[in-house]
Amino acid sequence: MKIKLLLAFSFLVLVSCQPIMMKIYGIKDADIENEKTITKKALKYDLDTSNIVTVNSKDFLYILNEQSIPDGAIYDRTGKYIEYRQTDTTCNAGLFKFIPSLNLNDKYKQPDSTDLKTELNKFRDLKGNILKQPESADFYLLIYWTVWTGKLNKDHVKIWEDLARDNKNCKIKVIKVNLDIQEYWDKQEQDKIIKATSKKKQKAQ
Repeated sequence: MKIKLLLAFSFLVLVSCQPIMMKIYGIKDADIENEKTITKKALKYDLDTSNIVTVNSKDFLYILNEQSIPDGAIYDRTGKYIEYRQTDTTCNAGLFKFIPSLNLNDKYKQPDSTDLKTELNKFRDLKGNILKQPESADFYLLIYWTVWTGKLNKDHVKIWEDLARDNKNCKIKVIKVNLDIQEYWDKQEQDKIIKATSKKKQKAQ
């Protein structure tokens, strides 16, 4: 019976791509985070702490509205976006198979919707500084995650990062984009974003 329940739960997570059974996954209300707290949480789930970036306050709400959490976006060596989803409604489960299958021989669906340079301009390091140019790679994998999503960081982010590292067919550079409210933001911007996300939460409830 326990095995059947576990399989049923796994199936629901994959097909719905929604935060089911939030208490089990440790999901809570978001806090204001900083370099220390983000790094501490990353280490808890054995994530690489050398490739974590944040989002500047100006672009935060736009990115938050556009992204599922956790989720990923893939770009080729020239910075062109690669669409891994089969349809607009397909969830992030496809990443588990897509990342290890990435190679330099296959052709991928590449809609002209955005590019890596545009996205990187929205990011900052954990202290709020402008990012340096990332090292060259065959593909770039942006993983969107938060401290407050709890065990999903282990069940999704950690696995995606490991799959990228273990892909021997190409070099994949992982950049983990933290979507928490940042302590280094201007206080006025911080308050505006907290208010906006609170309204969004109330509307969802």
